[in-house]
Formats: sequence, structure tokens, C-alpha cells
Amino acid sequence: MSSWVDIATVSKKNSIYNMQSFEEKSKLGKDDFLRILTTQLANQDPSSPLQDKDFIAQMATFSSLEQLTNLNSSFSKFTSLQMGQHSSVIGKEISWVTSQSMKMSGVVKGISIHNGSYFYNVGNEKIPVEVVNEIKDVSEKTEIL
Repeated sequence: MSSWVDIATVSKKNSIYNMQSFEEKSKLGKDDFLRILTTQLANQDPSSPLQDKDFIAQMATFSSLEQLTNLNSSFSKFTSLQMGQHSSVIGKEISWVTSQSMKMSGVVKGISIHNGSYFYNVGNEKIPVEVVNEIKDVSEKTEIL
């Protein structure tokens, strides 16, 4: 008998990248909810079966859970698309008006996110995307803040 072990299989199963945190393990997903529901149906008391309204309520809850999961996935994709759209401004000149009504401009060096809001990095300043009123190609005489 051979005692060889396929290290490719072992490394994939025992990888530190496959480990889940306690929070991830304790969250119930749609598969867990469906498993609980089918176990409940399989083990119900025949003399007192699950009422139709209870079953419908549980199925509606399952449907809501599935839709929320899909919505969360869509929002994650949307956020990554926004970062890509904002990154197209890197290397371009933007103009904005400060809270003191001064018109400013500078070349975008990067993009950052803070609390879900996007900012253009111009010099040492972070300019909220919402206050930008002009975006143009860099001219030779552009001054960087």
C-alpha cells in the first residue's frame, strides 16, 4: 500500500485563504435557511402539520433573503464600476469652487474613498467629486496645488 498524499488537493482544502472568520461562519445564508426549512418540514408532527399561512410566510422570508443577497451583490459590482469611472479623470485638470467661493483647479493624481464618498486627490487636497464643475485635458501651463 502506498501512503502518498496528493499535495495539490491537501493544499487547496487546508489553505489559510479558505479559512472563514467566526462572523462568516455564524451568518446564515439562503442555503442555510432552505436547509432549516426542509428539515422542519421533514420532521414535523403528522398530527399537527405546518399551517399553510406559516409555510407561505417562511417561503416569503426565504424569497426576501434571496433578493437582498442579490441586491447586495449588485451594489458591490456597482461600487467597483464607479471607481473605474472616476479613475478615468486621473491625469486630467479639474476645476471646483471652494466653500469661500474661490475658483480652484489642479491635476488629479488619484482617487480615494472615505465613508462611501469619492474624492479626487489634487496635490495634498481631497476634492469631493460632487463639487467639481469642469474636467479637461491638462494644458502646458497648468499649476498643481
